[in-house]
Amino acid sequence: MIKHYFKVAFRNMRKYKNQTLISIVGLAVGFVCFAMAALWIRYEMTYDSFHKNADRMYCVNRQYESFREDRTTSFTPYPLAKYLKSTFPETANAAAVEPGNIDFKYEGVNHTASILRVDSLFFGMFNVKIVEGNMDFLMPDSKKVAVTRKKALQLFGNESPVGKKIVMNNHSLDEYEICAVVTGLSEHSNYPFEFLGRFEFWSTVPEGWNLTLVHTLVEIVPETDMDAFKKKLYEHKISGTGGDFAKDMTLVPLTSVRYTDASVRREVKFQHIIIFAIAGSLLILCTLFNYLTLFVSRFRMRQRELALRTVYGASGRSLFTMLSVEFLMSLIAALILGLVLIIILHSSFLRVSGVRLELSAISFESVIYIAGIIAVSLTVFFLTLALFRRSTLNASIHSNKKILRRTSTVVQLIISIVFAFCTLIILKQMYYLHNIADLGFSFKNSGVIEINIKSEEMTVLNDKIKQIPEIKEALSGYSPLLPLSWFSAASIDHWEDKHKDAKEVTVIESKISEEYMKFYGLELIEGESLKDNDDEKYVLINESAAKAFGWYKSAGKSFGYNNMYMVKGVIKNAYNLSPTVTPYPILYTSTRQNLRQYIMFKYNEGSWKTCMEKIRKIVEKEFPNRYYVCYNTEEEYNKFLKSENALLAILTVVSLVCLTVCIFGFVSMVSLTCEERRKEIAVRKINGATVKDILDIFFKEY
Repeated sequence: MIKHYFKVAFRNMRKYKNQTLISIVGLAVGFVCFAMAALWIRYEMTYDSFHKNADRMYCVNRQYESFREDRTTSFTPYPLAKYLKSTFPETANAAAVEPGNIDFKYEGVNHTASILRVDSLFFGMFNVKIVEGNMDFLMPDSKKVAVTRKKALQLFGNESPVGKKIVMNNHSLDEYEICAVVTGLSEHSNYPFEFLGRFEFWSTVPEGWNLTLVHTLVEIVPETDMDAFKKKLYEHKISGTGGDFAKDMTLVPLTSVRYTDASVRREVKFQHIIIFAIAGSLLILCTLFNYLTLFVSRFRMRQRELALRTVYGASGRSLFTMLSVEFLMSLIAALILGLVLIIILHSSFLRVSGVRLELSAISFESVIYIAGIIAVSLTVFFLTLALFRRSTLNASIHSNKKILRRTSTVVQLIISIVFAFCTLIILKQMYYLHNIADLGFSFKNSGVIEINIKSEEMTVLNDKIKQIPEIKEALSGYSPLLPLSWFSAASIDHWEDKHKDAKEVTVIESKISEEYMKFYGLELIEGESLKDNDDEKYVLINESAAKAFGWYKSAGKSFGYNNMYMVKGVIKNAYNLSPTVTPYPILYTSTRQNLRQYIMFKYNEGSWKTCMEKIRKIVEKEFPNRYYVCYNTEEEYNKFLKSENALLAILTVVSLVCLTVCIFGFVSMVSLTCEERRKEIAVRKINGATVKDILDIFFKEY
């Protein structure tokens, strides 16, 4: 009997092949969107969940006042971990970690790897073991590092890495010895690493409390009253640290840091992943409405067939099963097509999402999510069929015919129009951000070279770069706006016309000159620019700083912390953090900075590759052993919009599929209605109705 049901179902699917194909494709795309988004969300929300005591591990954040809103940061002082462990009995373990990346050379080949700078407390909190070697890499002033087994296998094969030396290019070509092999953490962690190293010199200086450069992680004693402890920690004041460490500490579960910390960088924003899942769900809903409407229309046309089956002994249960098999076959076909799409899109999905799972694991988890959707869909389908069995099939169909059709049409139209509208809005936004938005600085056709050389060598290199025909101008001695380079910050607690309730303002310190302003097209909107012979007390500020101080007219106003400054002018905000993020308050002084060595240059349009090749030859000739990096400023800017671009691509595909399903659904609905009402149409034509008259009847309905 089951074989017969499958035969009947296959014949009906083949008879209405266009409608069936559209439904299967729509469901498959919806399944894939929803399953991948659900997998992606679960992956983002389970970082560091593999630790033994993950539910009791937290990252310490501190709050600081901003001119826009209360903000939190995960950067804390190095001594805080030891302080918390010794001060609070609720703290079972605490560790300070400093994640980062290193560029290094081994046997003349350049490599990049992740490094975690730690101390001995790290090994008491995390399950990381020494497999081979010793812990000399934790000694002060040590020129040694530890490497994970996985990274050691990549670099050295089956040879023991202990005793081998690597050259770290970003540390003045310092030579480091590998003294240990350690077990690593999973890549599904907020703090993965390939190398372990000691903290930098600042971890041993008295001013360590004033340098907030590490992340402090704590493990809480079991059965601790977390609400009480969080309140206790928030209200606790740390004094006698050479500058009163800024208080208001909060705890964030280690497993939620990934999707709650705004400083975590990812290709696609977490909220966009959620939109991705919603889009897949709506597409599935649209397709199911379409399919059920067409199914009911075909159901109505098969009344005679069903009546004959009943006459020949078919029970209501057998008819119910036969119809269910047809729907189930469509869902299974959509599942198979969805798995094929997952295999095809697997590499692209991994590249965009950063999910570190094998294809088999992704497919298995996707099948679970899709199976859940199929179960819900079957439940809806069974309820629909049960509705038609309440009295007679025929009476039920006719009584709900127009309501169902109109409801389905309205739902599909709403979903399709919303998709199209959202896609067009994002498309216009992206066009605006790429071509029209006033970001306060110019970044088109410009680049940056980062190289660690002496000042006099930088001058020589800058002159040689200027001689390249494709380069219009070059400037050294300053940090670029893009990519965002290292900067220092200061807390300002005194300024003119300060409101009595105003709190201190954190400002970024940067260097500026007239040639720098000209290079980036920075606009002075108030006052005058700085001159080379100006006194050091004169500075420029940006619009965000003026707003933070509460000034309407800023020129001539004073502020300070250790030294008092006089505002000579205000510069228009430069949106170099992101086009959607308001810039931080910035204090500009006129002296050059040499914290890092950069050359910024502008090139003729379309000549980027040529410039890079000529720059490479110059650097390799003049500084053969120096590591350098070239950045295209436009590419760096586009990184800000990766998430929006990804969302736009996803919504475009989903919108097209949704509109296709909707349009073909209407066409199929009209064709089925015509077939259902063919006797009525024939009678109308016999009685003199024209084609236009008949089309008007359908037009008014739809």
